Amino acid sequence: MNIELERSQIIEELNHVNDEWLIKAIKRLLGLDFEDDIPEEHKRVLDERMKEYDAGTAETMGWDEAKKRLLGK
Repeated sequence: MNIELERSQIIEELNHVNDEWLIKAIKRLLGLDFEDDIPEEHKRVLDERMKEYDAGTAETMGWDEAKKRLLGK
């Protein structure tokens, strides 16, 4: 089957798709998901933490300590 025919068949089928999640998955696959899925509250918290890190006032830990905490040791 040639690529043009396959593309035409896909486009025709997409014209009949009503499943929101399928459309979102296709958009992500094609790199068209420009929607911002990050809630504003999460952005605010991240901005605050980055400011603390840049100012040198953030509480941080090294990778070895983080790995121990993640593994419950």
